[in-house]
Amino acid sequence: MQNKIFLLGWFVVLIFFWNVLAQTPDEELFQKGVSYYEQEDYEKAQLTFLQILRDYPATKYLTAVKLMLGKSYYKLGDYRAANIVCNNFKKKHYFSDYLDDIHFLQGQIYFRQKKYLHAVEEWLWLVYHDADPRLKKKAGVYVYRTMLHYLDEGEIRKLQRSFPDDTFAGLVEIVQAEKLINSGEREEGFRRLEMFVETRPHHFFVDLARSLLSRKAGGQVSTRTLLVLKTNDPDLKPISNHLAAGAMYAAYEIKKRFPEKALAVDTLTVETGALPAVQALMPLMESHPPLAVIGPTGNDENAALALYSRCEHFPFVSPFSSQTGLAQLSPFTFQINPDAEMKGAFLAQYAVEDLGLKTFAILAPADNYGETIARSFQKTVEEKGGEVVEVQWYYENAQDFTRQLKAIRKKGFYIAFRDSVREADSTLTDEQIQQKFKQYMTEVLFSSDLRGKVDSTQVPSTGIDGLFIAIYPELIPFISAQFVFHNIQTTLLGNEGWYDPEQLKQYQNYLNGLIFITAGYLDRESWNFREFTSRFREVMHETPNRFDLLGYDVAKWLMENYQAGMDRQAFRDKLEEAPAYHGVLENIVFQKKPRVNSWLNVVKFQLGQFIKLK
Repeated sequence: MQNKIFLLGWFVVLIFFWNVLAQTPDEELFQKGVSYYEQEDYEKAQLTFLQILRDYPATKYLTAVKLMLGKSYYKLGDYRAANIVCNNFKKKHYFSDYLDDIHFLQGQIYFRQKKYLHAVEEWLWLVYHDADPRLKKKAGVYVYRTMLHYLDEGEIRKLQRSFPDDTFAGLVEIVQAEKLINSGEREEGFRRLEMFVETRPHHFFVDLARSLLSRKAGGQVSTRTLLVLKTNDPDLKPISNHLAAGAMYAAYEIKKRFPEKALAVDTLTVETGALPAVQALMPLMESHPPLAVIGPTGNDENAALALYSRCEHFPFVSPFSSQTGLAQLSPFTFQINPDAEMKGAFLAQYAVEDLGLKTFAILAPADNYGETIARSFQKTVEEKGGEVVEVQWYYENAQDFTRQLKAIRKKGFYIAFRDSVREADSTLTDEQIQQKFKQYMTEVLFSSDLRGKVDSTQVPSTGIDGLFIAIYPELIPFISAQFVFHNIQTTLLGNEGWYDPEQLKQYQNYLNGLIFITAGYLDRESWNFREFTSRFREVMHETPNRFDLLGYDVAKWLMENYQAGMDRQAFRDKLEEAPAYHGVLENIVFQKKPRVNSWLNVVKFQLGQFIKLK
């Protein structure tokens, strides 16, 4: 018996090695490329699939290789290359079993490129052909969501000319019905859906209509769960983990003190990107819909979920986003972080009215946030009678701000000269003043040893009262020393990106007197914080940071406004009209814009200490 087992073992080993030896080189490479792809090493996967096409152009895996190459390019964000692969595939392999996957992939590519009409056309191909049922159903949902949120009436009419049949006509009816529901005409929208289900019981999209009708109560869903969305982005994962921990501690505390207001806290990890975030949330919304959702960190995800909250009628709370207009996307969306427009106006008003500053320069990032906060700051300064004399921009990942600070420094010299000259002779034109300024710079201000050294930092530039620098925390080390080096004697004003206590203390010699704004302000010396820290450590076994406190404040604010038996619509209404909430880190009050927190603090960094001014 033992000999038989021994021989059987050798037989299995021989079969294994025979299979390994029987593999062709192209098959080995293909399996290697697939392995790289599954490990999310998309660059190595792409290089491997390209090698197969180059070295084995007649491989029996040709169509599979091309599909995987296109998917690898897509994952790498190289949509142009991915499109080339898809077009080549459709031209040369029309009868391939992978043609369904190629059309689906190309729809995803077009969606990422914001070519929504083309994306819908690719996904509709799957709806109209004998495609893989799984892909066909998924493509139908993608078509519906994209038409609902991204196509205008003209684009839908264009599609109707290309698809003049009942399948597409029915889809349009469902889209129009949901648009009626979202615009407030709920009865008419649901009436149309009911008629659709009754008259077209076998339509391809009838399950979609039934799904919408099954959620007819929408905002009337009543549960006792808050869902915190966490991100899998490695850079932001720790922040979302702390946010969730703070929310969970708030639930623990409320349950002990006020059990009638207690809500459970659950978490769901979502991938980065608008579409993955919605896809992750959709099944949960259908099976176990929460009372409210606390959003992730990314702007794209927040915007997509804001729109989704409008469709599904659930309160969506964004703790981090400062996007202007986010809350306007949905009456169910709440922004805890004041938006960029509000921040710019608030800081400008304080600088002019409280600090008495008159002339300003601005340095801001050339992105949507930077442009919004800078324009709002400038607009408010000018409305208050001040003057913005210079605006400079920098791009992502910038580390050298020499060009921008030189321009601001030079403008400071000019403004100081201009004001003194006009005080002596108010009849001079701007051209005359500029001519005199050139002469002054070369013959008076920088005479003798400094002649010709217009940018010498030995002479302070004093003409600008306030310099507003909007940054992100990672730029503090770079801009601090450069600001001091250029010797611009002014009041340094900042956005919330400056609120990084550890870095500010490290560079305190450069930043003494900095005044910045922030929504959340943590007074570590206060009794309130010390007492909270003690309670938190006892339960959570760690010291809370700012993001634990933010999660705690957001969840506690939600629970304090909850009443037993509330449905989502009533909860939304209560939150919108809620009184001011005073938290450990952040206060929440909606005054200037509906559902956008307007509470901001002014903080001064002086001699290594933080002083709350307002």
